[in-house]
Amino acid sequence: MRLVGRLVVTLLSLVVLAAALYGGVRAFEWLQSRDAFGLLAREPVQPVQLTTLDPYTRKVAGRAWFGNYFTTMVFDAGSTSATRPRIVAKWERKTVTVDLLNDGGPGVQSYLRLLLRRLDRLQSQVDFRLGNTDPLITVQFLEHGAYVRQNGADSVGNTRTRFYQGPPGLIRARISVDVGVQDTPDEMRSTLIHELTHAIGASGHFLSASDRRHSVMYKANTLTNWSQNDAAVIRILYSPFIRSGMSEAAARAGLRKYARAGK
Repeated sequence: MRLVGRLVVTLLSLVVLAAALYGGVRAFEWLQSRDAFGLLAREPVQPVQLTTLDPYTRKVAGRAWFGNYFTTMVFDAGSTSATRPRIVAKWERKTVTVDLLNDGGPGVQSYLRLLLRRLDRLQSQVDFRLGNTDPLITVQFLEHGAYVRQNGADSVGNTRTRFYQGPPGLIRARISVDVGVQDTPDEMRSTLIHELTHAIGASGHFLSASDRRHSVMYKANTLTNWSQNDAAVIRILYSPFIRSGMSEAAARAGLRKYARAGK
């Protein structure tokens, strides 16, 4: 009987341990979701490191996995029609002014200014600056009803762009953010960095949950900083090796040229 009792106790202990592990995993997943109100850090697994970005970018540019990362981030998987072709569209002018049309809440303007300064350090082709003189990118925060009427109810942020199918590429970008469903400042920031990245030419999304902590272009982003791989994509996108109008195949060839140029 004692042996049976010990077996029962052991089995019960294993059941309790399994339940605790399952609960822990589910709790961790919830903490990373938008419903968790930013209880975990909003940094990616591998945040951008500006001091090592150049050698890192040249190291990964020619690798197959990074080619997939680049094309997933830059190309819109749903773009196949003649009106919205699957091509590179980036800014090809010296200066692009970004205008904050209304108040997005405490710290939003300073956060946007920080992002633009960081963009200027990630690449050297375009000077992105905050201002209201002849803006080419605008950011507007809308109440929930107004946002839904304009963009539908299936998103918390939206970016609409206009571009040529070749140089000069992007000519306008309009970002709108639904403030009615942003519960914390970090949620506002994660939506803003996601949409700003769309506005500079990253049209795609990462759809797998495994990418949640790896890119601001995850479909339901919670990060407030670019990852090292995001930064490498932006650095190569704004290099002479990638031009507006390029197809996916041409962009992959550009990545290989970028890698060879660093050797």
